[in-house]
Amino acid sequence: MKRIWFYLLVMCFLVFTACNSDDDVTVMDELPAISTAGLNTFGCLIDGQVFVAKKEGFCTDCDYETELNLTYEKTSDGYRFALATSNKVDGEISMQLEVYSDEDFLNEGKYSLSETTLENNDTPLSNAKCVIDKKIKGVALDSEFYTNKSIGGVLEIIRIDQESKFISGTFYFSALDDNGQFVNVSDGRFDVTYNNF
Repeated sequence: MKRIWFYLLVMCFLVFTACNSDDDVTVMDELPAISTAGLNTFGCLIDGQVFVAKKEGFCTDCDYETELNLTYEKTSDGYRFALATSNKVDGEISMQLEVYSDEDFLNEGKYSLSETTLENNDTPLSNAKCVIDKKIKGVALDSEFYTNKSIGGVLEIIRIDQESKFISGTFYFSALDDNGQFVNVSDGRFDVTYNNF
């Protein structure tokens, strides 16, 4: 009987000491491979930590909220590429990349992710934005990071398939919040079907 109580006491100790909700243990996602087939993939490293587009396992309003959305449209100033994505697992990260072209269409090639001033709008627009409310490499962040004319990166479109309506490419950028804190986004890749209007 003493042996049963001893084992029961040991099991309770192990259960209560092993289950700590403050543990900083996370399952590491992997970046998707760079592809050019319209596979609806997106991923990058934020300060070295993997970020992929993902919804929560259980959410009541997921029908109204997509984790990955690419808009490719003609505007009064030319063409606009706008890619928005999020991950709301164990915190929240959302990212938006926008590229504007005053040409009749976007071409495969490299585009600046700094800031753009449109012809009919004097206000500079950030080409990359990252909102983080999550731990990144063990550091809790709760801020909005933007590129500007002094700090940014590059988005390279490696394939535009207008028949199957997808765009593939790679990107990287650095961004700054209002407090002067930097975030570095690297090894970015996307292969996403688009909506056009």
